[in-house]
Amino acid sequence: MHIIKSRHDLVTHLLSIRKQGKNVTIGFVPTMGALHSGHASLIDESVSENTITVCSIFVNPTQFGDKSDLEKYPKPIEKDIEILIKHKCDILFLPEFEEVYSAQYVHQKFEIGELESKIEGASRPGHFQGVCNVVSQLFEIVTPDCAYFGQKDYQQTAIIKSLIKLTGSNITLKIVPIKRESNGLAMSSRNIRLSDKGRKNAAFIYKALRDIQAEVETRSLVELVNRAKQFISSQKGVDLDYLLAVDAETLNEVTSIKETGSIIILVAVTYEGVRLIDNIFLN
Repeated sequence: MHIIKSRHDLVTHLLSIRKQGKNVTIGFVPTMGALHSGHASLIDESVSENTITVCSIFVNPTQFGDKSDLEKYPKPIEKDIEILIKHKCDILFLPEFEEVYSAQYVHQKFEIGELESKIEGASRPGHFQGVCNVVSQLFEIVTPDCAYFGQKDYQQTAIIKSLIKLTGSNITLKIVPIKRESNGLAMSSRNIRLSDKGRKNAAFIYKALRDIQAEVETRSLVELVNRAKQFISSQKGVDLDYLLAVDAETLNEVTSIKETGSIIILVAVTYEGVRLIDNIFLN
C-alpha cells in the first residue's frame, strides 16, 4: 500500500494509473480514521468493484461544532494502517490540513436546502457545510469513479447525494449497510470512548429500533416511536436527542407506514458523554 501525504503527489500518481487503460476505475473511501469493521466493509466493497482503492484519513475540523469533541476524536494511525493493508487498500491519502485546504481556499456555502438544518443538522449547526467542503475538496483531489459511505450516517449520505448532483459530478455514490458489534451496537469510531460496561449496555439503542421494526405492521407508528423514546429515555445516563420516523428520500417526518414507500427510523443519543447515532429501515 502506498501512503501519500501530498495533494500533488496523489493527483500525479492517480493520473499515471488512469493512463494505464481506459477501463481503470478508482474507488474512494473518505474517513476520519479510528477505523473499524464498518470502515473495512467499505474498503472491501471498493476493492471488489474497482481497479484501485483510495482511502483518506483526515480529521476535518470544519465539521466539529464542539472543539472538545474534535480534541477527543481518536487517532490510532498505526492500527488504521494495519487494517488498510489487511483489506488490500491500494493507497492511503494522509494529508495535513494545508494539503486539503490551501491558504487560498475560501469555504463555500453549498445550497443543499433544508437537509442541512433538520434532524442531525439541527443538533450540529454547520456540520453538514463542513462535510460538503471537505468532501468536495477530496473528490476534486481523488476524482474517483465511485465513493463509498456507510449507512450509519444516513443523513450524511443524503447530503453527499445532493452534493454530487449540485456539482455535476459523475461519481457513483455507494451506500454500504451498517456493521454492528455482537450486541447490535452500530460500529463507530466513537465507541472506543465508552466504558466496557457502557459499550455492552448501549445495545438498548438497537433494541429500540428492532422493536419498532418488529411491530410496525400491527401497531401505530406514532405509538411505537413514542414507546421507543420512552424506553431509551428510561436508560440511566442517557440523553435522547431525537428518534424520528422519516421518509428515506426526503427525510421528512412521517406518522404512518402508508405515507411513503420507504421509511427509516433515525436516532441519536448521548451516552457516557459520547454521541451515538443509528438507524433502521422499516419497509
